[in-house]
Amino acid sequence: MAYDRIDWHSGGNFPKDLAKENGGIHIGMFLAWMADQNMIGEFHHQESPDELNHLTNREITGLQFLITACDGKFWEEDLNDQGNAFAIDYYDEKSPFAKQYANFMQDYCDVFNHHAEANGFEYESVYHVENTWENFDRLKPILDQRFKQWKAWILESNNQKLDPKVQFLHACQGVGKFLLSHGFKSNKAGTVWKKTATDKDTVFEVSFSPERYNTRSDVRMTVDFCISSKTLKKWQTEMASEEADEGHVLFGALRRPDKYAQVIVWQVAGSNMISAVNDINQLLKLRIFPLITLFSNRIDALEHLALHGSGFFGVCEPEATALAFVLCFGTKEQAQHFFTNYLNSRPAPWRANIYKTFAKLQAGELWQGSAYSHEREIKLAFKFGLKLPYKS
Repeated sequence: MAYDRIDWHSGGNFPKDLAKENGGIHIGMFLAWMADQNMIGEFHHQESPDELNHLTNREITGLQFLITACDGKFWEEDLNDQGNAFAIDYYDEKSPFAKQYANFMQDYCDVFNHHAEANGFEYESVYHVENTWENFDRLKPILDQRFKQWKAWILESNNQKLDPKVQFLHACQGVGKFLLSHGFKSNKAGTVWKKTATDKDTVFEVSFSPERYNTRSDVRMTVDFCISSKTLKKWQTEMASEEADEGHVLFGALRRPDKYAQVIVWQVAGSNMISAVNDINQLLKLRIFPLITLFSNRIDALEHLALHGSGFFGVCEPEATALAFVLCFGTKEQAQHFFTNYLNSRPAPWRANIYKTFAKLQAGELWQGSAYSHEREIKLAFKFGLKLPYKS
């Protein structure tokens, strides 16, 4: 998702006498103002420092920066945290701040309409505004004013409560009360909750992630789940020549129980929060807590993985991640059963990749990294002498 893009403006009824790039002049001026306020994102400081330096020195315009450094698209990564917070409230015409004061495009049009009227002419369209630093200087005062108003506005108590980060954290804390009652402990922010099994080794983690483009009236979040083992992490470090997998046994999330297994995205803005928190708590109880019970007993967990694989309804699809766990704590027979079931669950192209990996390893080839998802686990299977099923 982007805040704005040139191609959103340059199609349809876009003036035929103008270059398509004119559809981004207003975006470029907003980015130029952001650069002037030191609110450009770290991405550009790392990836396009020369272009950013040219922009701040007025050697190129904001439009040129938008085209050369942003591929004509204005994304969240183009701004730092404060820049994004302001853009969310000011660039969106539906935001509470924009409704109370104005949104960027409204101010942009007003500035240049007034300028044209004062000088006895009229712009044919918003896209006919000239891409010059003189026009930027005409626009800058209203942007400075809105930014000053916004900084005061966000400190008002009612608006603080509507801040998307605040609403997200309130939802995390709402679910956290339920997790706390079941033995979980949280990080300082309440976004990550962990519980250690009685074996003092297995760790269960429930974490919450906000969507990238949350606004005051649209706050969305997902719920992730992870199982890890401290002993497994040490074992992986000793066994693998590559970077270890942090002792992970299982990755998952609360997902829709359909063939696509899409991660559920909860709306927690305003009055939606209570029902969303209740729904999350119910699904944690129905889907996550049974996994905690299963993996709290290592013998039962190993047997289940050997017989049924690592796919769990509404949480995760069958993955190879748990193979290291079975090799570390289980028998070779259990590992072979798990590996065979995993291979048979893969689509034909994936199985072909696995057979190719085995063939290369049998030929004595060695390489770092992975050419496809979970190739590292396939290398591990070969290393421990697991066999491929007969290829028909």
